[in-house]
Amino acid sequence: MSSSINLFYTTCGSAKQSKELAKAMLNNKMVVCVNVIKNIESYYKDSGSIKKSNESILIIKTFLSKNKVENLIKKNHPYEIPFVIQLETKKVNRKYLSWAMHADKS
Repeated sequence: MSSSINLFYTTCGSAKQSKELAKAMLNNKMVVCVNVIKNIESYYKDSGSIKKSNESILIIKTFLSKNKVENLIKKNHPYEIPFVIQLETKKVNRKYLSWAMHADKS
């Protein structure tokens, strides 16, 4: 049994877009679970001025590689350039890992 699961972080412009992206990934049996955290305020610089937007965060749990997850996100993401980062995982609890391995195959 693998001792870790891969976690990825990305954002979308709305809870609706996040749900659609999560469902697309789950329907393709590409991921085990997606957590959607709604109503996040993002601040960033664009063209020299500070901008604000409302977003949702997606935390994606999967056994897939970064390249496969990144390609899946790019194909289904509403942003032209989505932010995708793989988070380091260590020592996932065995019961969850066992469940995830079973869920990944169904």
